[in-house]
Amino acid sequence: MQVPVGSSRVLDNGDWRMWPAGMIGPDDRMRFARYARFLEFANGQQWTERARRGEQRLVFNYARSLVRKTASYVFPEPVTFNVPAQSEDADDQAAARAAERWLNGFSASGGLARFDLSLATEIAILGDGINKITWDPEKGQPRVVAVDPATVSIAHAPDNPRRLTRVTQVYGVYEHDVPVLFPHVPADGVLTGRDQMIPVAETWTSAEWEVVISGQAATRVANPYGWIPYVFAVNNARPHDFWGCSDLVDLEEVCREINRRLTIVSRVLELSGAPIAVLENVDGSEGINVGPGAKWELPEGARAYLLDLLQGGGTQLHIQYIELLFRVLHDLSETPRTAFGDAGRDLSGAALEVEIQPLVQKVGRQRRMWDAFFAQRNAMLLDLMERFGGADFRNHRRTTTIWPPVLPSDRETAVQNTVALVESGIQSRYSAISALGEADPEAELARILQDREAMTTADQQDAVSTKEQER
Repeated sequence: MQVPVGSSRVLDNGDWRMWPAGMIGPDDRMRFARYARFLEFANGQQWTERARRGEQRLVFNYARSLVRKTASYVFPEPVTFNVPAQSEDADDQAAARAAERWLNGFSASGGLARFDLSLATEIAILGDGINKITWDPEKGQPRVVAVDPATVSIAHAPDNPRRLTRVTQVYGVYEHDVPVLFPHVPADGVLTGRDQMIPVAETWTSAEWEVVISGQAATRVANPYGWIPYVFAVNNARPHDFWGCSDLVDLEEVCREINRRLTIVSRVLELSGAPIAVLENVDGSEGINVGPGAKWELPEGARAYLLDLLQGGGTQLHIQYIELLFRVLHDLSETPRTAFGDAGRDLSGAALEVEIQPLVQKVGRQRRMWDAFFAQRNAMLLDLMERFGGADFRNHRRTTTIWPPVLPSDRETAVQNTVALVESGIQSRYSAISALGEADPEAELARILQDREAMTTADQQDAVSTKEQER
């Protein structure tokens, strides 16, 4: 069975005008426009009105800083995965451990930790994130790529928005790449010979894979995977809707107001550094030179003075308003100032945890989304490796995510608590090693047993030697 390999190299930025006619509707166009708007905002385009000539505008990109900070708390360290055995059978447990070792090894060698951290930032900005999982026959392993949500349209069951029935992805490729990406597609009627960028539309259902190149049907074959090879991470989605919501929705106005107010304060300070000279009862300013050491001769009754913009405490009102805006910003983003390492006062450990609790709750909500995302992605990876890679995992597909602590923890206390759970029979040694962050608990447990056997053998040899010396 031929496995599609050309569907993962996305060369276009998802411009909806690349879509063939009839493939997307008004809702998709609105979603694409929303993605573009939030992406521009996160990249610093945060002023709505046009600048006047010579006007200087400041942009303090707290929006991007906050989403990156949240992503760093969601993934403070790489996650690992546990594959629970389905029975007490020794072969079944060995297969589960083999699947777990391969999954964690693939995640580490493929750089998925860094990949997922970047994806978390994009999901917070756009509201949606997509991975495509396909088989790479050249490397003999699965391939995981990020897909721009603005290149994807979906259809779902009418009674269940979470059950996908069709996924269509459209992207642009240059003509010289078509034979490389789609070697089984005949070039007749598809390529023009001008090496221009042409749209490619892939449509996946659980039964079929169809490719349309430049508006012409190129191939339509049975889906070799048996499932749609896309995994969706949806941020704060409504229960009756499929697509998510950006974290920047609530931050746009306050970020724009911070930029405006800080720009005003900057102008006031700039003018105060080069104060304005005010002349009263003077008909004209001819012959009056402005500069260091300049002397003016003013007519009788005239008066000259410098305009002090800082007089009367007006600037302090701006600063107080800006401080209020920052408080609103931290409240709306659920990211207290403490998350940036500045509590402003000495706090005990318990008080510090209470102050940062809003961020902990936000991270908990996002991790629940990631749990579902990882479970689906890992199931696809294990299925591909067993189906095309020759691995024998005995159909193990269920995984659980082992998350690092959100806040810095006391390692010694964590170890003591884990030891107490093991000694009381509440937790196994294998689970304890996993909970403490070991990527390969089985190998670590084997090393521990080897050390114990070696120490037991050494103690026995010492005892025998001591007895012989006593004789």
